[in-house]
Amino acid sequence: MIADFAKKLETVINFIPPIPVVIVELLKALNDENANMNDIARIIAKDPPMSMNVLKVANSAFYRLTNKVATVDHAVRMLGVKELGMICVSCGAYQALKPPADSETFDINEFWKHSVATGVIAKKICAELSVGDKNTIYFGGLLHDIGKVVLDRFAHEVYKIVIQVTHEECLPMIEAEKRIIGESHDTIGGMIMERWKFPFALADVARYHHAIALCPEETRPTVAVCALADELARVRYFGFGGDRSGIVLEETEAFRSLHTISPTIANVDVFKFLCDLETVDEEIVEMEKILTT
Repeated sequence: MIADFAKKLETVINFIPPIPVVIVELLKALNDENANMNDIARIIAKDPPMSMNVLKVANSAFYRLTNKVATVDHAVRMLGVKELGMICVSCGAYQALKPPADSETFDINEFWKHSVATGVIAKKICAELSVGDKNTIYFGGLLHDIGKVVLDRFAHEVYKIVIQVTHEECLPMIEAEKRIIGESHDTIGGMIMERWKFPFALADVARYHHAIALCPEETRPTVAVCALADELARVRYFGFGGDRSGIVLEETEAFRSLHTISPTIANVDVFKFLCDLETVDEEIVEMEKILTT
């Protein structure tokens, strides 16, 4: 069964919808040092639904801007090229994998709450430890589990069993995936990111957030921050599909990796850090709504 499913999965990956052309163009511009705010605004304006999302994001509780943003140009100026560009990329990734309206899925809202929480927490860890680029880390956290969406979207009946096993046996989902499917969401996520030609740092977060030691040294700080944020998101409030929350953070691979990269993590009051996250609950819920509507 596992061998047959692995062959089917490989076929599925090859036929996954391509990322929208406008996202490809946006990614190229974000990687071009000569691209400016006008270039980004022009690309976004080509796609009316994307333009609407940009204005929703800019005017949401997530950013708490004092003045209402009425145009894409204004939004780019207020939020910055990279941040707004990556919001569009994330929305594009979700839309590319969005299931048909009447199809059965796992709890997609719960999934995106966890994903947004991981991104927000990753950004806070980045600021606390002065490790990595805050925008790359935020969107790495946001998209780290995209392989789960792929598995559920294209193998829903099997993935339902995976989720059931994680609940019944209190297993990490990745272990249930490997047992039942023979492959796990991290590997699938990395493959999708590469297929879509996403920045390699984001692909590495998807592929290595459960295996930081295997990550290339160049992207290891980013992956470690996102992996720790993933653990903290489950501890604090937003888990997904039965993944465990009863962990000792200091004993996780993510914490140990970050301690090597930034020893000051030993001075962080984890309990206070978790309590302080209460201030971002509204922003997390707000961004989850934007991504799923």
